Amino acid sequence: MQRLLERKYFYFAVFWTLFITYMSLVTIEKVNTSIINIPNKDKIVHFVFYFIFVFSWIKVFNSDKNKINLKIVVIAVLYGIIIEVLQSVFTTNRQADIFDAMANALGALTAFLFLRYIKNKS
Repeated sequence: MQRLLERKYFYFAVFWTLFITYMSLVTIEKVNTSIINIPNKDKIVHFVFYFIFVFSWIKVFNSDKNKINLKIVVIAVLYGIIIEVLQSVFTTNRQADIFDAMANALGALTAFLFLRYIKNKS
C-alpha cells in the first residue's frame, strides 16, 4: 500500500512539473483577468505552483533528511529561474520577471518549512 501511495505522489509530481512547464511556456492571448481584481495575483499563482511543486517532490522522496529536501528546494528555484528565462526566449507575450522568480522561490521554501514544521509537530 505504501508503495502505491509513493507511486501516486510520483505521478502527481511529474504531472505538476509538466503542468508548470506548459503553463509557463504556452502563449496565452486575450485572457480576461479582470474578473478577480487582486493586485499581483500572478505572484500568488507562482507561489502556489512552486509550493505544490516542492511539496509533491518531497513526498515522492519521503525523506526525513533536510539535506535531500533542501536539494529539492534548490532544484525548484533553479527550475523557476530557467523557466523565466525560457519565457522571454520562446514566448511572444511574456518576459522574464525577477519578481516571478522570487515568488517561485518563496513558494518552494515555504513548502519545505511547512513540511518540516508538520514533521516536528508529530
